[in-house]
Amino acid sequence: MRKAQTFAKKITEWELLNANIKPHLQDMPYLQEIVTALEALIAEAKGLDSQQEVARGQLQDLTHKRQETEKQGETLRRRAASHLKGSFGFTSDDLVKFGVRPRKTGPRGPRKSKPVTEPPPVNPSSKA
Repeated sequence: MRKAQTFAKKITEWELLNANIKPHLQDMPYLQEIVTALEALIAEAKGLDSQQEVARGQLQDLTHKRQETEKQGETLRRRAASHLKGSFGFTSDDLVKFGVRPRKTGPRGPRKSKPVTEPPPVNPSSKA
């Protein structure tokens, strides 16, 4: 966005220069060629700036559509993977050919949960 603002600022500076030179063209006719070229350049720059803004809007729309498509694709992939795991089993090596990782079966057996520790008892006689 910063570059777009910088470009717009430059166009404004060119327009200011062009507008302020025009009244002095009779005294400085050698600037006529420069003023003519500057006017053409200003028109081209405004057109390019406009096209860039349209392209920026299109990019934003395409980005949102791509993100939505990605989200839908991942949802469908997870749903299919769930069905495949249900059909073949969570640890089946057959899942690999579908791009689904089977659940690991480690040599240690099922995972153990952490033991629950009880807080130390509160001494009712030590009130502060």
